[in-house]
Amino acid sequence: MAKKTKSDPKSAPQEREEVSAPEDGDLEKVALLEGVVMRSGGGFYEVDVPGDDERLLCSLGGRLKKGKRSWAQPVAVGDRVRVRALETSGKNARGEEWREGFIEELLPRTSQLGRSRFNKTAQITLANLDQVVVVMASREPDLNLHRLDRFLVLAEANHLRAIICFNKTDLLSKKELKKEIEPFAELYRDLGYPVILTSALPEEDKGRKTLQKELKNRISAFVGSSGVGKSSLAMMIDPDLLLWVGDVMDIGKGRHTTTDVTLHPLKKGGYIADTPGIKTVSLLETTDINLSECFPEMRERESKCKFANCTHRSEPDCAIKAAVEKGKIAESRYESYVRLFDEKEAQPTRYPKKDED
Repeated sequence: MAKKTKSDPKSAPQEREEVSAPEDGDLEKVALLEGVVMRSGGGFYEVDVPGDDERLLCSLGGRLKKGKRSWAQPVAVGDRVRVRALETSGKNARGEEWREGFIEELLPRTSQLGRSRFNKTAQITLANLDQVVVVMASREPDLNLHRLDRFLVLAEANHLRAIICFNKTDLLSKKELKKEIEPFAELYRDLGYPVILTSALPEEDKGRKTLQKELKNRISAFVGSSGVGKSSLAMMIDPDLLLWVGDVMDIGKGRHTTTDVTLHPLKKGGYIADTPGIKTVSLLETTDINLSECFPEMRERESKCKFANCTHRSEPDCAIKAAVEKGKIAESRYESYVRLFDEKEAQPTRYPKKDED
């Protein structure tokens, strides 16, 4: 295998010789290595084999090529796979020469981040994401709690752990920090979310060790709007993450910045996912979610509502509205719920394809 080298995005793709996939009977004669797909493109997959500090450049084995599937592509970035290493080598799209191999087996996924493709085969952009790190600027741009809640709903709807980073704390004085940020940090901590106050300035180095600990041995995606400091924060965690770009990742809208999803390994273990800005981001199989279940403070109270199908908006004897009036649920959180509920109701119905049950 060849050692990893820094990418040269300007390098042109190289022509490659065709290598035959093994017959099914041959798989029993070789030892398969377990790895994680870091990048894909042009029918090839860069697979990281943990512990080796090396990668394999892989094609799909016969079983995965021929097998029936529900997704637009059989293997996605983040997938845990078993691969058969070859003695041959080839060049990837950046001109780096790596040992080749075949992906022979796809291991079960724990989550699937995809692009919405109504009535079409779903396209998975990232598999096995463990958690999202929601980065919000304390200043420049100003803190937007509704946007924060949108990202938390994305995580809750798909059983993902969420970490909140209030970044750029260096732009506030201690008095401003205590008045403007700490009350919200306490609010979300009380809801069960880890909250870290961060600054990416070298002289500050605030929150670095805490965030490193939260990222260790997990696949994490940094999400947040343009200008909140995702890039600088990621490079504060690991200075070698020079390829971090993604500007926008939002629910329902966003600005396109890059086209490829890439996993970057962290020195202390784990990966950071460099995610593209895409128009509609959702985790698959979430079209019928119960929105109130995505708000921890609501799901523990809604059983006390008079009506089992209460939407917590206009119904009488609503336990959620009563909790808001008593100050037990923050008004900002309830307002986010109502706005998201209205948006959800306005979305078009997804009708199943003819061949779906």
